[in-house]
Amino acid sequence: MDYEKFDDIDWVTPDAKEFAYYWRSLDRDRVVPRRSSFDPTRISPLLPGIAIYEVKSRDEIIYRLAGTAVVDHFGMEVTGMNFLDFWEGDRRQLAADSMFKCISTPCGMFTRLIGVSRNGRVETSVAVGFPLLDQEEVCNRLVFYSTGFNNAEYRAPGEDQIKTLRADQTVFIQLDD
Repeated sequence: MDYEKFDDIDWVTPDAKEFAYYWRSLDRDRVVPRRSSFDPTRISPLLPGIAIYEVKSRDEIIYRLAGTAVVDHFGMEVTGMNFLDFWEGDRRQLAADSMFKCISTPCGMFTRLIGVSRNGRVETSVAVGFPLLDQEEVCNRLVFYSTGFNNAEYRAPGEDQIKTLRADQTVFIQLDD
């Protein structure tokens, strides 16, 4: 699978670009920064769209933190949930493979997502994510920023939660120059 260079990515929104460049500024002496170097106060306007995942296995990717925009989008608290539970059929394995690739290669990811609610309403968004090292220097964390939430029709998130996700487009991002 091909990778695009970091500087060649179309981040789509200024805030996605700001998030990507903030991540890139961390621990410049290494390809993957430590989770401890990620200081949310440095990008406080972006916090509502931040999610941090722990990749436990190809079957279990746990939300360790979900910002208010992420929670509002889903219509429920997702912290502690398995991210893969929102993906059905073959898409679940593709999502797992993509997330696992980000920590094992390592690489970043830019994706256009489609969320479908329990009542069939469709919402789109974009997400950009990068790997992080845990306190033992193991690359098993991912930090993502989601933005550009767009729904074609009104959905009351608390009453009509997102049930499934699918990726409309995914681009892997080369981390070293």
